[in-house]
Amino acid sequence: MEEQFRGLAPIYDALMAVIPYRRWVADILRYATRYRPHRRAVLDVGCGTGSAAFVMADRGLDVVGIDASAEMIAEARRKAHGRENPRFLVSRMEELDLPDRFDLAVSLFDSVNYVTEPADLQEAFRRIHHHLQPDGLWIFDMNTPLALEMELFTQNNLRSSGEPKYDWVSRYDRATGLSTVDMTFYVKRGDTRAILKETHRQRAYALEDVRAMLEMARFEVLDLTEAYTGRPLSEMSDRALFVTRRKAAG
Repeated sequence: MEEQFRGLAPIYDALMAVIPYRRWVADILRYATRYRPHRRAVLDVGCGTGSAAFVMADRGLDVVGIDASAEMIAEARRKAHGRENPRFLVSRMEELDLPDRFDLAVSLFDSVNYVTEPADLQEAFRRIHHHLQPDGLWIFDMNTPLALEMELFTQNNLRSSGEPKYDWVSRYDRATGLSTVDMTFYVKRGDTRAILKETHRQRAYALEDVRAMLEMARFEVLDLTEAYTGRPLSEMSDRALFVTRRKAAG
């Protein structure tokens, strides 16, 4: 993922300005309160530039954010202006190795889909399990296969007033389950525009396969819903939210 989100880091927050991070965090913390009322330490997996991590820290939680992109972490640290909470570290989720143990681990905005090798995702789940306190929660969203099959990443804002301008074209390969998104950004710099290109890849994971991986990593699934809508998951849902709890090792 280092190649992804490298040049994008400085403009990422402008690109994601429409994302309701506060509402998403509130949704996740409602589940956390239901299943583990006493929580303090939170691990934000795939934290990007830290937008959700800052929301959680402002709600009194001690937050560590990890991301595979050093550039995204540098941007998160710049935004922190020296504050000690949240802390930000560069790490792939499948290579997570910290001395800390957390009450809650979260991952927003389909970061899990960016782990394109099933063996790596299985290892990520195993390591997150290791970094949770007994009965700790692991709550994450992910794009459903439908979202990638429908190529919902094919989009642009070239005719709108939004900045930065972008034009994305996605291609889904049914044989591999991989979605490749060629992203072009036209970034305003004075009277000119710089062209930035990145190629992103996500894997479509069947939800029953994700359940099996979680069980193998010793998580129990407490809830599986359509993400951030309050509606039950259906065959037309494009984003799922897994609410899981760490089982005892053994």
